[in-house]
Order: sequence, then C-alpha cells, then structure tokens
Amino acid sequence: MKKTTVKIDHGQKETFAKWNGKFLDETAYTEVIKVTDEDMGVMKPITSLDGSDVPLAYVITNAYPKNSDVRKVLMSIEDTSKMRANCSGPILEKDMLAKGLVKDVDYKLRSPNSYLVRNKNGSWGMIAYSNEIHSVMIGYKRGRFTGGIDASGWTKDHPEEWNILQKISKYNEDAFKKANPSIYEKQKAFCDAHIEPEYRIGGGIFTTLSANRYHVGQSAKMSCHVDSGDLNAGLTTMSCMREGDYAGAYLTFPRYGIAIDAPDNSVIIADSNEVHGVTPIEGNGQRFTCVAYCDNRLATKGVAGKSERKIGRFAKNETGDLSAFIS
Repeated sequence: MKKTTVKIDHGQKETFAKWNGKFLDETAYTEVIKVTDEDMGVMKPITSLDGSDVPLAYVITNAYPKNSDVRKVLMSIEDTSKMRANCSGPILEKDMLAKGLVKDVDYKLRSPNSYLVRNKNGSWGMIAYSNEIHSVMIGYKRGRFTGGIDASGWTKDHPEEWNILQKISKYNEDAFKKANPSIYEKQKAFCDAHIEPEYRIGGGIFTTLSANRYHVGQSAKMSCHVDSGDLNAGLTTMSCMREGDYAGAYLTFPRYGIAIDAPDNSVIIADSNEVHGVTPIEGNGQRFTCVAYCDNRLATKGVAGKSERKIGRFAKNETGDLSAFIS
C-alpha cells in the first residue's frame, strides 16, 4: 500500500465554521490524490501517543468484482431524499421561488440548510425539509420522532434488492480489515458488545447504508458535513462505482486541503468525523457511492445501551408500566 501524509491543517473548528453546510469549490483543496490500481493510505499530519500514523482515509482498489449484482442494484436506485439538510446545501430563496414558494409566507428557514412548510391552518409544520438529492437510507435506523428501531422504508419495500445489498457488508469489511486491522477489530468489538445481531447487516459490523448518486443536472455535488451517528473513534466505509466519463466528484477534506479521486469498484475507509463533502461532477458519467457505517444510536446491548422503546404519543401500543420502561 502506498502512503502519503498531508501537509496542511487548517484546524477543526476553523474548517467547520468556514465550510459546514456549504458546497465546495476549488479553494477547498490544493492537492488531488488520484488513485488508480494501487491501494492508498492518506495520513493526518499528526501521530498518536505511540508514534503511529493517524489515518484520514484509505482507498482499497478492486474491492468489488466487476459487474457484481451489488453494482447493478446500486445503479438502479433512483430514490431521492429531502431529509438530508447537512448534505444538500443551503436553501436559496431564488430556488424556492422557482418552485412557487415564498419565504415567510409558504415556508420559513429552520436552519441555513432546512425549512418548515406552512400548514393549511396557518401553523408551521414540524418536519424540516432540505434540498432534494439522490440519496436513500437502507438498513436499520432509529425513528426520528418515535425512538423505535426499525428497517428503513426502502428496505421494507425492496426485499429482493435488500437481500443482495447485504453483501456490501462483507466487501467493505474485507477492505476495512486490509486497510487497518487494528481499528477494524475495535469497531467489531463495539458491535459485538452493543449492537443486537438483527440490526447488523449480513452479520457484520455495519447497521446502515446510504446510497448516493452524482450526475450533472441533479445531485451533482454534496455539501460539507460531519456524519451524524457514526462511531466517534471508528472509521466509515464507502464503496465507489463509476459509469461513463466524468471529472470531479472528489471526496474532499477541506481541513487538510486534499481531494481524493477514487477508481471504479473501490472502497474508501475514512474518518467521517472530519468535515468532508463532494465536489461537483462534470461530464456525462455518473458516480455511485454507498456508505456503510455503524450507527451508534442503535447500540442497545449492555449497560450503556439505549432503550428500544418507542416514546411520547408513539408509545401507546407498548406494554408494561412506567417503571419497566425506565428500567
């Protein structure tokens, strides 16, 4: 495996303040690391207490077989989401006007990247929407309002495709083990101790997938964000598949001034707790990615585990008394 150490560090707080929620441009990076046939490790410009390298990202090449059934399923997904405020960029008044929505009449901003819609009775809705992007959550999640754990809507609606996509767990785990077996074993130990088997995709270390598509015209880029729910001390994996000819669509870490151009059928293993985003794609091709991660909000086993019980008005069908719920 080739290794390189980044030379720039703009600071975590400074990078977050400058880039979080915003789309990237060419000022966000000074170097593009283009990976072809050889695995690559990208290290932070610091070392751990024992003097070892601290990884920012790895790229494992040829992690997926050509023309795999996983690839075919991922490329067939056309679902979009309006629930990814941290990834879909700022809400612009001109874009909303083009949809026939007037600020503070039909909608109001909840944050720079999300908005609430006015109900027919004049009140504001409870659900915050974002710009629409080609992205869908697959696997298991904790309900935003209920607190209960369940399979995502897409997972329930596509049982045959879901059965195929569970193979992602093995492909990405193999890449993870190859890149950094020490961190992999720590993440596996966490899952063994705190994640119930029924929430582990393919019996592996991941609970949730996020399938994304980038192409000119819609979802050509992804704004800067820090992944929520990921393990603080772990790494996140992302399969990368390419179709046709395109430029850009770099996974970029503005704190370190680097952008990564990953090849087809590769897996990126990265520190998603660092601010990152995807630069605009250009050309006629498409880039498909599937992020596989362990959502710590699904950790219900052990003393530190969180209750699986539904909460609030959604708890009306639960059995047992309050003391049982608290315990």
